[in-house]
Amino acid sequence: MSVEVVPLGREEEDHAVLPFRLRDIRPVIAFSEKYPFAKPLDVIQSELKFQSKLAAREWNSEYWVTLAIGLAGFLLGAVSTELLSGGDAQKVAWDGLAAVRGVAFFQMLLSLICWSIFTMQIWRLFPVIRIHAISLLVLWNLTMVSQLFFHLNQIDFPSGATLGDMMLGTLILLIVLFFIYNFGKAVIETRNLHVEEYHVHEDVRLMEMEMAEHSLRGWGFVLGTWFILILISSWAGAHFVSERGGDRIGSLSVHIVAGVLSMPLYMGIIWYPQRMLGTGTQVTTKAAINAEREIGGVLAAELHQESQCPECEKPMNIYRDANGVVMVPCPSAGCSNSNAVGTECASCSTLSPSRHDCPHCGINAPVLDFLSDMEAW
Repeated sequence: MSVEVVPLGREEEDHAVLPFRLRDIRPVIAFSEKYPFAKPLDVIQSELKFQSKLAAREWNSEYWVTLAIGLAGFLLGAVSTELLSGGDAQKVAWDGLAAVRGVAFFQMLLSLICWSIFTMQIWRLFPVIRIHAISLLVLWNLTMVSQLFFHLNQIDFPSGATLGDMMLGTLILLIVLFFIYNFGKAVIETRNLHVEEYHVHEDVRLMEMEMAEHSLRGWGFVLGTWFILILISSWAGAHFVSERGGDRIGSLSVHIVAGVLSMPLYMGIIWYPQRMLGTGTQVTTKAAINAEREIGGVLAAELHQESQCPECEKPMNIYRDANGVVMVPCPSAGCSNSNAVGTECASCSTLSPSRHDCPHCGINAPVLDFLSDMEAW
């Protein structure tokens, strides 16, 4: 099966057009050939390789310049002479900023400018996920704040730390984890809706292939790795500044290395969902979609569209919801749920088939045949 190759300079590229497919990518080291239980490692390897090749091919100079600006902002702030010297411990807040002089002030100003440009570029380059992208930057800063609270009363944290000294830092870290989890959940649920809407097919096997092509295991691994890196970087940075005049260059080195590695991962985290889903998608959770419908006054009954048997023309309980997903009654006796084609029932775990039996005349036909021409778009 041939795949169309699209020029790099083409904007508004169809998200379904790819130079290669995920199913054609092989892992770097096939662990499952010797250890069958290691199959998930091979899957993650293949997806990471796929994402890396796709990014290397499709990231133009604007993406790389944005990444360079972000790295410059991070490095200018991390190797500030004000931090290395320890600064004036008697001056804080605006007085502390006003006390910065010479090269240190110029360096701090350049760092702020770089971070501002980087944030604006992220907002412009990733319209589908821009709110989540900015939220991740805020969570990055909150992670640093949590580590500062951890080191507030114990400069050698975690050594010698007590539960009382960890309460505020732990609370902030739990908030960070909650929002990162919510972000991952939003991307996964948006992916599911995208596949059900744009890749629906009466053959369940084809839908399973499309779901595999849209797999997010590798992306989830990158998201988890990014969080671990910013946690390590934040801890090392706070560890370095916690002891005034201390010899903790090793901590500063860890802070810089982990921070530099986390920057390209951050851009990959926000780029890949947009590339997969296309620019016409809004990344959100099902709960948020349902809440938006309720606020807008959309009743569940209004989402049910007319359908009828193609043979006896009796009305059927088959419909498309507001997202275009085909919903069919659960085939299990005694279950009244309606589920998307090709998915398991939430109540009885019965798979919803792509064909349906008319309870009136007994005809067995594809689900799409029960929908009107207007509904079978």
